[in-house]
Amino acid sequence: MKRILFACFLIVAFCTQRAAAQAVVHVTAAEFTAEVNLLDSYIGAGNMAAANTAWDSVHHMMLHVLGYSKKSIHEAATPAEKTTYSTILTNQRTIYQAIWPLKNNLTANRTVLHTKLGEFDATIY
Repeated sequence: MKRILFACFLIVAFCTQRAAAQAVVHVTAAEFTAEVNLLDSYIGAGNMAAANTAWDSVHHMMLHVLGYSKKSIHEAATPAEKTTYSTILTNQRTIYQAIWPLKNNLTANRTVLHTKLGEFDATIY
């Protein structure tokens, strides 16, 4: 009986943890801009360890923005609203796909990366 109860407890804990991990986080444009500027400053200073950490943060923020856009589509009250959010998500994905390969050489791609991240920032609502 104790084993069954323990197994049930583990299942509930796992499911709860998984649901919490899937929570959608809203990232503001100001937060994103600040992190992008931090990334750019680290690249400019040649501090690549900090730049890679900042890149990870920027990347996670982009994923949260994409997730928030998907959530907005599903929660749209009208077809027009759904279309608007779908267009925004399409633009975000296109920019994200352009940004992704730039991470391979942050130093050489600094200017292009900063520009593209600015374009992505402009899509955040």
